[in-house]
Amino acid sequence: MTYEVDVGSVRGELEALPREALVALAEVLDVLEVVPWSGDPLVDRNPDGAVRTMPFGSTGLVTYVVVERLGRVDLLQLHWVG
Repeated sequence: MTYEVDVGSVRGELEALPREALVALAEVLDVLEVVPWSGDPLVDRNPDGAVRTMPFGSTGLVTYVVVERLGRVDLLQLHWVG
C-alpha cells in the first residue's frame, strides 16, 4: 500500500527550510509513502499511537499522524535546527 503524504499543515515551515533540509526531508517523505509506521511514537506510553516522529537530515524532526483508514500521512510539524 502506498500512502498519500499531505504537507498542507506545514507549508509555511517548508518555505523557510534551507535547501539541505528540503533534500533530507524529501527522502523521509519517500519513506512515509511506503512505511509510515516505521517512525517513533510521539508518546512512549502509546507505542501503537498514530502520531509519530522521524528525524531528517542531521538536525531535523518531522511529526506526523498516520490516518490509516484514508491511506494518508498528515505532516503536523517540522523542526529544523541548523
